[in-house]
Amino acid sequence: MEKKSIYIVEDNKDIGFILQYFLNEEGFDVELFETVASFNSRLLIKVPDLFLLDVMLPDGDGLEVCSEIKHREILKEKPVLIMSAHLPSDFVKKQSCADCFVAKPFDLFVILNRVNELLQAA
Repeated sequence: MEKKSIYIVEDNKDIGFILQYFLNEEGFDVELFETVASFNSRLLIKVPDLFLLDVMLPDGDGLEVCSEIKHREILKEKPVLIMSAHLPSDFVKKQSCADCFVAKPFDLFVILNRVNELLQAA
């Protein structure tokens, strides 16, 4: 069976590395991007099964990236998980098209459970 692929857009190197390592170990094909620009470049080549987006990025906003994903025909059915340390969950749920929100700091197994739930529902 082919591994499910996840694109993570996270500018904090430590958080990104930990998420990428953990989800790789759990059997996913994970690619990490520190900028919206690098993410968008890769998206032209390959579409993942799930997106995991930070809100505050050096060259963009994860909520805007989510909106762009959900407005593109080829991507709109793909699940998006948003994570943030700066925004309350009720705000993100109202203001974004994300399928799920996780507040930072988070438990890695909470992320894993959300990822598995979103992929099963997709």
